[in-house]
Amino acid sequence: MRRSPSADSDCGGRVTLPPVAEGLLVDVVADGFVLYCCGPRAAPTALVASYEWSRCIDLLTVRDFDRVTAARVPKRGKVDVFAPEIVVWAYEGAPQQALQALLNLMHPQHPDAPTAEYAAPLNLHVPRAEQRPMTIRLPSLGRARVRTARLATEMTTHGEAHVLSATTVPHRDPG
Repeated sequence: MRRSPSADSDCGGRVTLPPVAEGLLVDVVADGFVLYCCGPRAAPTALVASYEWSRCIDLLTVRDFDRVTAARVPKRGKVDVFAPEIVVWAYEGAPQQALQALLNLMHPQHPDAPTAEYAAPLNLHVPRAEQRPMTIRLPSLGRARVRTARLATEMTTHGEAHVLSATTVPHRDPG
């Protein structure tokens, strides 16, 4: 993984990013995402986080501390979280904005949730050779469904304000 000059990672639960982005990454993990550290602990090639819904998977791929990719992948049989082919929503950009966009993404059952499918951004792909060794951090039982509960509550209590904040985040072209 390409690092910023001050970046440090040990995949034991700590990735040093700008403080705001680091806090948002902690929020993603606290939301119940499974965290995959790909490559050696001292020099990972990627961090991937996934949250499984009944019909889709929310993903975060960090291959570079300057650019992060978040996405929602529809389930069509088994989905490879390291090489999704289709997405219904994606955001690529600076860590703080991409992490916030993922956290703000609406519940998949919300009537305005994204559903139009298109090709997954290439930055979501982590080649098999770069995945090993792999450290996997599962959420605790108490955290496993936090995202589901949080977004369901926001869907019913915030209504249109939440819809606008989640849908105004565009897909960023990697070019």
